[in-house]
Amino acid sequence: MAAPTSMTRQPEGDDSVELLLAQAREFEDADVPRARSLVQQARVLARSRHDQAGESQALYRLAELSYAAGLTNEAFAVALEARSLAHQCGAVLAEVSALNLIAAVQYHAANYSEALTSAVAALELYRSSGERTSEGLLLNSLAVIQHSLSDTDRAIVTYEAALMANKGEDRPDLDAITLANMAKVRADRSEDLLAVSLGESALQLATEHAPEFVPEILARLAMAYVSLSALDRAAHCLDDADGVLRDRTARQVALSPGSVVTVRIARGELYVAQHLRDHALREWGDALELATQAKMTEVALTLREKLASHNKDMGRFEQALFHQEARYALNAEIFERGTELRIKTLQIQHDTESARDKAEILRLRTTELDQMVQQRTDDIEQRMVESLVRVAGIAESYNADVAQHPARVGELAAELAAELGEPAEFVERLRVAARLHDIGKLVVAPSILLKPGPLTALEFEAVKSHPVQGSELLGGTSSPMLELAREVAVSHHERWDGSGYPTGARGHDIPRSGRIVYVADVFDALVSERIYKPAWTAADAAQYIVAGSGAQFDPEVVEAFIRVVVRREPSLAAQLGRSTPA
Repeated sequence: MAAPTSMTRQPEGDDSVELLLAQAREFEDADVPRARSLVQQARVLARSRHDQAGESQALYRLAELSYAAGLTNEAFAVALEARSLAHQCGAVLAEVSALNLIAAVQYHAANYSEALTSAVAALELYRSSGERTSEGLLLNSLAVIQHSLSDTDRAIVTYEAALMANKGEDRPDLDAITLANMAKVRADRSEDLLAVSLGESALQLATEHAPEFVPEILARLAMAYVSLSALDRAAHCLDDADGVLRDRTARQVALSPGSVVTVRIARGELYVAQHLRDHALREWGDALELATQAKMTEVALTLREKLASHNKDMGRFEQALFHQEARYALNAEIFERGTELRIKTLQIQHDTESARDKAEILRLRTTELDQMVQQRTDDIEQRMVESLVRVAGIAESYNADVAQHPARVGELAAELAAELGEPAEFVERLRVAARLHDIGKLVVAPSILLKPGPLTALEFEAVKSHPVQGSELLGGTSSPMLELAREVAVSHHERWDGSGYPTGARGHDIPRSGRIVYVADVFDALVSERIYKPAWTAADAAQYIVAGSGAQFDPEVVEAFIRVVVRREPSLAAQLGRSTPA
């Protein structure tokens, strides 16, 4: 994903805040501490003048510097603060910049769904401002996320829109990046002729306007030529790429590790096509060492897979086993780090919003009557719950039907609770709390949630962690609504016979809220189309629930379920052995 770029323009004049920020930008490459100091001065000056727009821009610049230094958690927290302040004062372009940075942090934490939401919000807000200069950049970032979500059709359309947006803006450098990204999408779809055509166009622009990208574009072009068996053309591209890298080394120009690694990978692909497997293994081994040093974990994972596969084909089973075991260990490391980053970014967002709400409550308690404080507290709780419901929906956002799953579970759970004679207050709380039952899936890798085939044991264990993760995300609050949501999140996969997870609780040791939501969740999941299965009929799904009474489900809840579904759809009465309700 492209590095975030500020959307604000530096106005003319002698405004000290703007001058300090401009000076900081001059120092940011050579003297980062000096740049941070200048930005901090700009923030203090803006606050002393009650200049919220200036302060929000200074906060964004602090976040940008933290992001460039690899301090992603700090960058995320400060970007959230910048966005909030910019929104309050109507500084639209500063808010767009902050949203774009938030999307970048989420993307690099593998939170692709959240990154998509932030990137779309940034684009829509930018368009509302009437500005057009940076629309192509925002569209390019959005398409990168769509590509990572395997939505290649939409990514291509978005890249084409980025090219259209760049027209008239005189940004050939952005066109080169966009064309190179489009070529990568086409290559991933095995559309090699298109990949070559786009890659050649990108190379022509990059040679003059974005030379730092030339080696990588040449390497990807070479891989496309290899796929087309045009090995001489591929070799020519790689010789040119090596020539550019040697020239930069001679001129003591810093080399991008990503460019060097991509060139080595492409050279290895060419050697394989030339039946020079030993040469290919040497190139990929060198690339693996560079990728490991540069902490390019995803690339290292791909290289381990290549090395394992080709060593196996060559009968070098010990080496193949070594790389395969290293690949599994690296995959587990990626998963653990991704999970940790997702939890941290969510926790930072929660803590930031919670701190702001607590400060507001404290202010109200010292300036207004107690009943006004209570009303405001209720409003804050409602906003917090609504925000969490929207966040939880991200985990189910990969198609329109599944996106409505949390709301349908909430409605059915409320009907079941009412049928069981629960008080009206509990019924209404459960209606909302049940919508958060799968919020823990936010820390499960999208590649697992969107996998069409069966899960591996490791992947299933990752999915099974979501009740505990949901409980942790919803914990630490005095809100009755969120406490009920936490109870539901952690218990909605416990089975009546004790064979469920995460704790193996059984019978009445499982909270009644969890027993109710479990039935509602399973029924709605069965009647919904998922990436791994077609939708069941309501009759088949209802019979499945009935068959699980006393083993998988609480018999009392199942009896209430039968009454509810027959009332909803009287035609099911005969199939469930019940009389039609009057």
